[in-house]
Formats: sequence, structure tokens, C-alpha cells
Amino acid sequence: MPTLVIQNDHIIRALSVILDPDCDPGRISGFADYYSVDMPEFPKWCEEIREKYPVVAPSRVVLTNSQEEFRLALPKADAVVIEDFSFGKEELALAPNLKIVQNFRTDMRNVDEPACDDRGIPALPFHRTVNVAVGEHAFSLMMALAKKTVETNKLLTIEALKAEGWPAREYDRRHTANSNWARISGVKNMFGSTLGIVGLGSVGRYVANWANAFDMDVIYTQRNQLNDELEREFNARFVSLDELFERSDFVSIHVPLNESTKGLVGAKQLENAKPGIIIVNIARADIIQKEALLSALEAGAVGGVGMDVHYKEPGDDNDPFLPYKNVVMSPHIAIGSRVNGAVDMEAMISNIAEGISS
Repeated sequence: MPTLVIQNDHIIRALSVILDPDCDPGRISGFADYYSVDMPEFPKWCEEIREKYPVVAPSRVVLTNSQEEFRLALPKADAVVIEDFSFGKEELALAPNLKIVQNFRTDMRNVDEPACDDRGIPALPFHRTVNVAVGEHAFSLMMALAKKTVETNKLLTIEALKAEGWPAREYDRRHTANSNWARISGVKNMFGSTLGIVGLGSVGRYVANWANAFDMDVIYTQRNQLNDELEREFNARFVSLDELFERSDFVSIHVPLNESTKGLVGAKQLENAKPGIIIVNIARADIIQKEALLSALEAGAVGGVGMDVHYKEPGDDNDPFLPYKNVVMSPHIAIGSRVNGAVDMEAMISNIAEGISS
């Protein structure tokens, strides 16, 4: 029976449900419930995957919670799956039976690929369908706020528009066209605007590509600047966090929540931000300081905010962001259909099976 040593991420640990016969029944039930939104047949799907990939079904799946735990488990590993754990020469030396390294992201900076090549061990990036869905959601929130589609949804009469504070009134048709008789001000173009991406990682890179398709100017910030080749690939320029907020028409947040990113965006950035800036957060709410964001909204300094993640989930009827018409909030649905996750799991299992077989 192969041994898979994996980072104990809340998504990756589905491998234990699918492949490990000793998986906790509670976890199996929990994942069946999680997938039931779109895949009520999830238990049957797991059976089908096990039949399809007998090389890795069954497997012993070892979940590790830290780099140290990961290293301790490597001597028995036939395959490893990581997301942000490091894998280099030290880890290779601890894993004499290793046949494949599967990264759970496209960004391979955490893996020493030349060292893996020297051992003849494939080190694979992973293009997550879920990440595509999350990036799409971020872009959809940007566009909804730029075009004010939520603010104006179904407001089709002068009376309805005026009730919502818009000065709707027809133009003098003897002289002008009548477009935007609703007199909605502040509608933005994506074309020619500047998008600031906080974290040009797996999700942020999809967003950058789509921004390039809209002829947006892409700038980014993160802990470490990318190399020249990657910056050219995504047509993105590195700036500081403060400069990003000062220059951007749109900002999209794509960093994980940890000690270094909690409260990363605060009063300083928001007070000095470009007037009318639109901010989208599909990462974690606490990356942006709540009170600073509310103050910026109240002062009218922010043109719009899109959030798929919230300071409390599930939320409350008295959430302080609800009264703002220029705030679009979705209930943590950016990952899209659970089928996306299932597609990712099967693709990863297929890669591992091939790596172990070769």
C-alpha cells in the first residue's frame, strides 16, 4: 500500500477520505455533507475513483500540520502533496522511496525543482479548477461594482430610481440621445484602468491574465517580488503596498490569512487610496482592517467594496456593511460548484498514480 504524505489543508485532506480505508468515519461523513451541495452522489463518486485508480487505492494518507511533522513523515513517503510547505534537498534526503512531488498550486517557488530533477522525481505544479472559479468571482465582483449592476438592478422607472437616490430624468431628445436617462454617475471602465493585485499567486495570476485581456494596467505587491520572466508573463509590475493603493482604480486581494497578513490593509492605505477605488476581497476578511474599511466607506473615499468573505460567517442581519449600496456581498461562494473540487481531486490522484507507477 503506497504512503502519501500530505499537507493537512482543508481541501487536500479529501485525499484521505477518497483513498485511505482507515479514514475517520466522521471525516468521511463531513466531506459527504460538504460535497452534497452539488454532488449528493459523492460517496458513489469516491468508489468510482478507487476503482479507476487501483495503484493508489487504497493508500495510507499521512496528514502533517507543520514543516517539521512533514519531514518526520517523509522516510515512508511514496508521494507527497504540499501547498506552501517547502520541499528541497533536505526533504529529498529524508525520502528514499519518493516517486512524485505534487504541489497544490501553480507557483513552484516552494519546491527545488532542479534537485528533484537530479533525483529523477517529477515535481508537478497544479492548475486548480477551484482557483479559476475564485478568480472569476473576484473579477465578476469588480465588474459588478464598476458597472453598478447591483446598485441599479431592476430600477427601471424614474420613480424607482429616484426612490433610491438617483436623479433620473429624460434628456431633451431634440438635441441629445437618451442613454443613461437614469443619470447613474460613476460607472467605470475596466479598459485603461489600473488593477492592483495583492498577492500574485495562483489565483492572482488568473486575475492578472483577464485584466490584461481588458487592457488594464496591472501592478502587484507581495512579500517577495517575482522574477523578470514571471513579471513579463503576467505583464505586471511590482510596487509597494502603499503605492498600489495610491495608483489603483481596482484592488483585488489574493493572499492567505496569517500573522503577516492579518490587518495588512488599514487606515493608512485606505486614506491615501486613489479616490473612488474599488476593493474586492475573496481571500479572507481580516486581511483588511474592518473599522478602517467602514470609515473609508462612510467618508465616501471608496467607490465600492466586493466581499465573498466576511468578518463573521454566517453573518448577522445587522452586519455594518449591509446598508452601503456600493458594497456587494456574496456568502462565500467563490469556489463555485463542488464539482470543481472533485475535478481537482481526480486530476491530482491521476498524477500521483502515474508517478507511483512509472
